[in-house]
Amino acid sequence: MSGCGLQSEQDIHDFTRGTDFLSANGGGVPEDTLELLGDDFERGLDLSWVELQDLADEASVVCTFFSGSIAPGSFDRSNIEGEMCLERKVRRPLVAAVRELEAFSGEKFDTMISVEVGVINTGLAFDAAANLGLRMLDADYAGRAIPEVDCITPSFFAKLIYPMVCVDHYGDITYVKDAQGNRMAERLSKFISAASWSLVGTAGIMLSGKEVKEIAVPGTLSQSLAIGRRIREARAAGHDPVQVVVGEFEQAWILFRGTIAGREWEDRDGYMWGEHEIEGEDAFAGQTLKLWFKNENHMSWLNGEPYVTSPDILELVDAQTAEPLTNTRIEEGQHVALIGVRRRDQFDNQKGIDALGPRHWGFDVDFRPLEKLVE
Repeated sequence: MSGCGLQSEQDIHDFTRGTDFLSANGGGVPEDTLELLGDDFERGLDLSWVELQDLADEASVVCTFFSGSIAPGSFDRSNIEGEMCLERKVRRPLVAAVRELEAFSGEKFDTMISVEVGVINTGLAFDAAANLGLRMLDADYAGRAIPEVDCITPSFFAKLIYPMVCVDHYGDITYVKDAQGNRMAERLSKFISAASWSLVGTAGIMLSGKEVKEIAVPGTLSQSLAIGRRIREARAAGHDPVQVVVGEFEQAWILFRGTIAGREWEDRDGYMWGEHEIEGEDAFAGQTLKLWFKNENHMSWLNGEPYVTSPDILELVDAQTAEPLTNTRIEEGQHVALIGVRRRDQFDNQKGIDALGPRHWGFDVDFRPLEKLVE
């Protein structure tokens, strides 16, 4: 799938909607992304991207991401800021993190890649690239949103995420020079985010163009733009946008329609954990579906029996508009449709299943491919 980038404010909204769709209901809320990409557009910054196949082997690629929980409280820091006399000084922590990493490592980056597809980590990586004058890759390391470093392709190939630099909105800067492996480096960034009462912007995973081409998921930015555009156009044409967006994929299905009947969540260890219970409607009347999430949706049970799981994508959308929802803001009483999208090819193997499958999350359930379940 090809594309040149974002050329209008409408493109920005469509792109953000599409990244939200591929986030499996994680990925954060869209306000900051819309604001900052809109600001970039008004200032005439370059919001184009380059295809993975066009990346030079000798390119110097940096990855940016925000670390922390997407739980509702993580986006409201007003009370604690007043108590601590804190002032938000850094509008774009990812920009600051990349500059600090360049100074620390002596490396000069020319290209940026997002760690995942999600409203925050894709949209704000794009914003950082535009403000730094770096090329943005039409690719990422997961093809969806994920909660842990174990779930990205660099981990499959023993690439280190450190050294890395973390910058919060108050201007506090933390260097992770070395660590006892990627998991520990990620754990440190999670605790830094907790200390900052928010998400913390991070730059790391320094790789060559040759390495990136071997492990990245291609075409995910242009796909996000296409998804968001199709949802909007379907609404305008009076079509069922839920059915239309399913048609954007080679293998995707409407798995369930119903009402959010129950919702439980907690903010723990830098993640939002929880469950949604959905009571079926229309063709699904009399049935129930449960979703379990750790930031993103990873497990489902249909009428009490294990159903679709990661690495396949489980995305809840508004039942009427197909607007993607975020676990941060889903509420009881909402009418939703659950869409299942087949996992990326990079995860259609034992490494991918080990990284995102049921047993990774502690469930004694075997992974069953989405396409086999819907047959």
